[in-house]
Amino acid sequence: MQRANKYISAFSALLVLFLASSAFVLSFEALKDLAKDAGVAEQMAWLYPAIIDGAIIIFSLSVLRANLNRENVLYPWVLVSLFTVLSVALNIIHAEQDFLARFLAAIPPVALFLSFELLTSQLKAVAVRLRAIQSLTEIDKEIQEKQIELSNVIVGRTAELDGIVHERKALLEKLDTEIKQLEDKMSNLKEEARQKNKVVKNTLSTNIVKNGRSEHGRTVKKPDALQQLLTFLSNSPNASLSEMATVIGRSKSTAGAYVAELEAHNMLRKDSEGWQVVEGYQKDSRVD
Repeated sequence: MQRANKYISAFSALLVLFLASSAFVLSFEALKDLAKDAGVAEQMAWLYPAIIDGAIIIFSLSVLRANLNRENVLYPWVLVSLFTVLSVALNIIHAEQDFLARFLAAIPPVALFLSFELLTSQLKAVAVRLRAIQSLTEIDKEIQEKQIELSNVIVGRTAELDGIVHERKALLEKLDTEIKQLEDKMSNLKEEARQKNKVVKNTLSTNIVKNGRSEHGRTVKKPDALQQLLTFLSNSPNASLSEMATVIGRSKSTAGAYVAELEAHNMLRKDSEGWQVVEGYQKDSRVD
């Protein structure tokens, strides 16, 4: 379809050019004869039709140029119209004095005007199409360049983002490993602290008991210890030897010996309700 359109346009342009050339020749001869009849020398007479009909061609080309460049076409069109009317008038004056001859004389300049305008219109259409094709080609080329540039930018950004993601991933893995190690260390430290705390508590308890007993042994004398024992048993008749030993700061065996000594001196006795302090040896009494 495009090739057929191309052939048709070329053939039509050739026919229009032939028509314009024929009209130019006919009008040229008529105007040349008219110039000779008016007294112009034969060797110079051809210049008048060349000026008049040539001006039509030149001004028509000026109209084409103005259209292609999107300029004002009023002035070229006025010139084309004036010289076309002038050529028609001179061709009619040259013809014989009857209607048919004058009508035939007016046809060549009109045909020259119309055919050349048709030719310029075709040339204008071709020029516009070529300019559109060129613009489309330039736009397509620019689009391809932009696509290539955009692709390069995308590839670069993608590579950069991949590098950042890989770096962040490695950093996160490293942090996860360090966090896990810290958690393990914290768990071990907690366990060590718990064990040490337990040992310290046991050591403190043992030391407190030992220090308490030692302190009691150094500060509390036997009479005072016996008196403390009597006072304690008067309030706690069912106390065990361990409790007695703790109160007086002595060993369990010493506490048992003290109880036996108090029983031997009839200061303490045991019945169904527990240990009873003999009346007259209450907690305020002193044991020698």
